[in-house]
Amino acid sequence: MFNEVKPEIADFIEESRKQRNERRDAKARSVSAVVIQKNWRSFLIRKKIIQRFRSEFDSKIFGRNECKPTQFVPAIELLRYVKCLKFQYNPTSDYERFQVLIRYIVSSVETNDSKVSYISLALRKPTLVEWIVITKWLFTTVVQNMGSLDPSIPSDSKVLNIYLSFLLVHSNCCQWPLVHDEKLKPAMSRLGSTFLQHLVQKRLFEHLNAILQKGLARHTPALTKVSLTGVFTIAMRPLIYENFPQRLVISFTVNILTIPGFILHINSMMNEAYDIIMNERLCSKIILTLYSSSEEFDNVLSKLDGSYVLCLIANLVQLSLLETDILASHCTEFCVVLSKFMHYLGTYVGNKKSNHCSWHPILGWFAQSLDNSLQSAMSFVTSQLRLLWNGRMVRLLFADLYAQAELNLPEVNASDAGSCSTSHISPIKTTPTMNQHGPGVPSKAEKLAVLGLLPPISRRRSKSSGSDVDGYGYRVRHGLSSFLRQITNSSAHSARFRNKKERTNNYIPNLSTRHPDSPGPSDLPKSLKAVCMLYCFTSGSLKEIRSAILAGLSLGDLLPRMWRLISCCGSVRDWANVIINSQAVYYLEPHESHLMQIFASATSNLLSILDDAELFELKKSFTVDELCSMGSFFNHLIYESVIMVPDPNQLKLWSPSCKDDNKLNKTNESITAISNSGNKSAVHSTNPPTTMPNLFTVCLRLLSVIYERDSRHLFTPPDFWLISNLKVSAFLADLRKPKPHASFLLKHIPHIIPHKERVILFRDFVRDDKASLGIHTRTNWLTDDGPVGAVITVHRNRIVEDGYQQLANLTSPQLRMKIRVQFVNEMGLDEVGIDLDGVFKEFLEETLRRVFDPSLNLFRVTNDQRLYPSPTSHLQESHLQLFEFLGKMLAKAIYECIVVDVPFANFFLTQLLGREKAGCYSFLDELATLDRELYKSLSYIKHYDGDVSDLEFTYSYAEDCLGQVIIHDLCPGGRQISVTNDVKISYVHSVAHFRMYKQIRAQTASFIRGFYSILNPDWLAMFSPPELQTLISGDSGSMNIDDLK
Repeated sequence: MFNEVKPEIADFIEESRKQRNERRDAKARSVSAVVIQKNWRSFLIRKKIIQRFRSEFDSKIFGRNECKPTQFVPAIELLRYVKCLKFQYNPTSDYERFQVLIRYIVSSVETNDSKVSYISLALRKPTLVEWIVITKWLFTTVVQNMGSLDPSIPSDSKVLNIYLSFLLVHSNCCQWPLVHDEKLKPAMSRLGSTFLQHLVQKRLFEHLNAILQKGLARHTPALTKVSLTGVFTIAMRPLIYENFPQRLVISFTVNILTIPGFILHINSMMNEAYDIIMNERLCSKIILTLYSSSEEFDNVLSKLDGSYVLCLIANLVQLSLLETDILASHCTEFCVVLSKFMHYLGTYVGNKKSNHCSWHPILGWFAQSLDNSLQSAMSFVTSQLRLLWNGRMVRLLFADLYAQAELNLPEVNASDAGSCSTSHISPIKTTPTMNQHGPGVPSKAEKLAVLGLLPPISRRRSKSSGSDVDGYGYRVRHGLSSFLRQITNSSAHSARFRNKKERTNNYIPNLSTRHPDSPGPSDLPKSLKAVCMLYCFTSGSLKEIRSAILAGLSLGDLLPRMWRLISCCGSVRDWANVIINSQAVYYLEPHESHLMQIFASATSNLLSILDDAELFELKKSFTVDELCSMGSFFNHLIYESVIMVPDPNQLKLWSPSCKDDNKLNKTNESITAISNSGNKSAVHSTNPPTTMPNLFTVCLRLLSVIYERDSRHLFTPPDFWLISNLKVSAFLADLRKPKPHASFLLKHIPHIIPHKERVILFRDFVRDDKASLGIHTRTNWLTDDGPVGAVITVHRNRIVEDGYQQLANLTSPQLRMKIRVQFVNEMGLDEVGIDLDGVFKEFLEETLRRVFDPSLNLFRVTNDQRLYPSPTSHLQESHLQLFEFLGKMLAKAIYECIVVDVPFANFFLTQLLGREKAGCYSFLDELATLDRELYKSLSYIKHYDGDVSDLEFTYSYAEDCLGQVIIHDLCPGGRQISVTNDVKISYVHSVAHFRMYKQIRAQTASFIRGFYSILNPDWLAMFSPPELQTLISGDSGSMNIDDLK
């Protein structure tokens, strides 16, 4: 449509466009030059002004004596010099000037001269507003500079003290010496509050956290007493001025109470800390804030790593012991909050090392990293955590349980009184001159354990003649008292507690349904359930010190009191319902299951630690009658729990291998970590977070502990463990169907069936196994029918050698079949006869007699002539292969119902059954049968009242092997670790474990491998070690004529 543009017109347009662009660029360059010149001139002017201001400041302030100026400038001029420094302040180049300024201001305030004091500017109306602005800037800069200081450097430590002095003086306006008019103090108070709010907005708590981390997260604290006092005071002031608002309480908790050992250090270095904590009820306000708002609680957890949550728990524990009123008036809230923190930690605790986990000396394998500073200060955290299961804390938390006279030990007759522990028979309610071990009164060992961790006596309340429990118990005891009163008044239980002398040896527990007017487990007071919940989660999360926690709960008569409360609180079926219901819900609120859980856990631990002399002669903790009643109660409890569920596998047994396998090795790793707190290599866990074992498992473990103890040291009457309402014939019929309940009971509590019936059941298992191999019961003893596994020829003078050579390599099915033996006499001729099992029986008996002879050095005998593998059997060639062969031959004898006279040591039978891994067996109990002198030495260490470190033992064992002393470390680097009171119990058990298990571990493993290649482990799982010995060697009791008919 348009004609084509001529070339000359296009050139003209292009030239015009270029000219426009040139004019535009020239104009832009002109404007840019003007702007640059303007900014350059401005920069030069500002530089000159800054130089002039700095020169003026240096001549008047910086050039003076930095410590004590001999002549002060007027306050008005000082304000101008501060403004000079504030103008274009450079944190790097003006760093020293600012330090000098703060020192100068602090010095001017100390003069109390209204002409030169910096504070006097606040009292002059013309300068007030400007002074407030300048002071806020000073506060902001001081706080920022504090965060970069390192208290371990002497020069920084001095500067920190100057900064803290400035903050403390200028944030407390009411205490200024120049303020004499009382009418001004309210205004000054509001001014101080304004400054503190400004400090909080400028991240005061975060900067205090930085300085505390550098000063306290160390092996040795770098903060001085003056500095720590200043930090604590300035951290508390915002909370006090604003009456502890929720946001400030949370900020204080997250930034201050997460410092490792913070309360420990301020309590030991700051005399005023106790008064501040008590007057302001710091712990109560923190706990109530966290308890009342789940959002704030979650907010705290979202800001903290697991290791710092542990530090927070430790500080709260010690804080509660400084402000013991919280354990009276807010016991439930305190326990619930700490339990939730413990549960949070438990979600990061793993069972096995992996690339995503790191080793924590308290938590074990932890799914978060642990920095070096926390590792260095972990000893302080451990000291604080120990307070939670220290005798004083336990008595304070369980004050209502200690206060009940109904739960005292029943009176004993005069013959028993001399052997009973006085702490068991003394009343709880005492006069001011209480028994040494009364509630709330720490023993000498407890005082030493918390030396420096608790407030001095002079700083505690004046009621020193009584106990902490007596001081506040009346506020918390009414709940349990009312509960016990309801039980006493109920028709079903009144006779049980009104007359304690009517106790009989009838240990059958109450199996009937609870009467409606009688309170049950769910009616227990919430405060008691909350305390038990706290210790449940504590022992479940702090895996590496779990034994110490449970041992702390075992002191005194707490566990017997718990047992008397449990035994009177509802029937067995009531507690069985608690077990069943606790499977589906993991309670984070106080629940009756927590009482049973902590009792069963602590009692299992206690009974595993106490030796026979302590338990039966000294009668520490429980009486024999109470042990019997506990055994019967838990025996029926487990039975009722199993039959009440449709599928017993729903009980979800917690495998002991997760926790108790290699328990001593884990303890030794912890000891090594405490002694050598070096860095651990990072590991990764693919397992989900673990929690505490379920209630059914804990109760089953306690039952196993009592039963195993009774197996070694009989204290129950005959047929005690049988369930009276269990029909054996019906039970055996259910096993053959099979029904899950019968199989479950046989696997876990086989002792409820008579021993004779279990032997018959074992023979049935063997008969069924033979039938599967085609071996049928012989109907004619003169015929030899059925498959034969092997036919061997044995020389009389080479029975062991020929038998081993021909049988060692046979398969398991071949060995379970018939084995025919042809003897060759000394003349080299075959002996006449047909082997219809009699010749093989002779061969087997003679083989076992020779190889178990101690002169062969494969086995040794204990003091009571019982056999166990020889630690020096390695001197024999192929000794492990011989042990495997021996295991097969002994199993073959049991399989063929051949009784052999081979008496084994009980600890070896325990290992043969695999019971040493169940956590309910203590090698120390039977060490006396193996090495009486070593047992006496370890018992001396265990009961030593002084400082065990004075004995100069190391965590190792010296063995005399063929005249050469060999030292075995009981843990990595054990010969360099001294045995102290903290680890002496672990040490004596580790020595016994080494002597009776580790020394013969290879031999025992080979023997077990051969033994169970013939026999199914499930067949023998229903026997105890003494019962297994009976199965091997027959009953040594009197002959029963009925058995011969």
